Amino acid sequence: MDLALSVVSYLCVAFVVLPMVKSDFWIFRSLEYSRFQNFLLCVVLVVLWLIDGLIFSGEINWLPAVLNFVCMVYLAVKISPYTTIRKKEVLDIKNRNTDRELKLVNANVLQTNKAYSNLIGQIQETNPDLVLLLETDRDWQQATQVLKQDYPHTVEVPQSNTYGMLLYSKLELEEAKIEFLVKNDIPSITAKIVLPSGEKVKLWCLHPEPPVPGESLTSTAKDKELSIVALKVKESELPVIVMGDLNDVAWSDTTSLFTKTSKLLDVRKGRGFYSTFSAHHWFIRFPLDYIFCSSNFGFVAMKRLKKNGSDHFPIFTHLMLDESLKPVQQKAHPDADVIDEAKEKASQAV
Repeated sequence: MDLALSVVSYLCVAFVVLPMVKSDFWIFRSLEYSRFQNFLLCVVLVVLWLIDGLIFSGEINWLPAVLNFVCMVYLAVKISPYTTIRKKEVLDIKNRNTDRELKLVNANVLQTNKAYSNLIGQIQETNPDLVLLLETDRDWQQATQVLKQDYPHTVEVPQSNTYGMLLYSKLELEEAKIEFLVKNDIPSITAKIVLPSGEKVKLWCLHPEPPVPGESLTSTAKDKELSIVALKVKESELPVIVMGDLNDVAWSDTTSLFTKTSKLLDVRKGRGFYSTFSAHHWFIRFPLDYIFCSSNFGFVAMKRLKKNGSDHFPIFTHLMLDESLKPVQQKAHPDADVIDEAKEKASQAV
């Protein structure tokens, strides 16, 4: 038992330590995704070492037990902001004003998924103001044309490479634009949403390339795209929403740099993981699909929608623009080191 426990324990420690290496290579960055699963494994291993030492062998093997305990504490610090024991980063709205509210659905549809009616039904049921669909090819574009009856403002970039985007909005979209920030086959969408109150919100829709074999062997392209957008958001004078499948977890160094640079808030902090991938495997679930907002938004509601045939769960988010929240929720300005790091990543060759 000691041998098996030792092998698993040191492997677990390696999985925790490797992401600390400042390398863009996929093995270092992808191990950030499973920090919650690694935390649970560390808890189990510490308990097993104590049981083994106190009941079976008569002596605790302190080195792996302590290493697993230290890793457990480290991971708890990393993931705890996304649990209900921590403070909410985006505060609850107390006084509603429907003219300033914004309901959004963000869904990676899985390009090969043909259960179109499942997603369309979810959209009709939740009745959002704006819908972003990712991994959409021409088949998905054709299947979702029915949405245009209720969503007349659209930006469509169907692609067959799993990076297509379809944006549907009930609200007017100004200066809508398709951009290719890093690679000429991976689009993003920007626009200004005009709320019923007449106020405008700057929107970025993203789906950067993940650091996994078969897609990209490094996180360079993803880090570059997120850094470019973060630096642009930092200069925006309008309220901001960034949404999409960011192919990154909430507790990664890249997401941390993104939020520090952009000063955007994460709706999940203090509320839960809302893990959206994988819908197929309960034991491998990560929060990959996001809504980030500027500090002048408050929280109304959020929920992960049910399985619909995709490998991602859709996410529904309901926010409200409230300028009185800005001084309360305002993040500190990023320091020079943060900006320099973001600029360095934004200028990397891919």
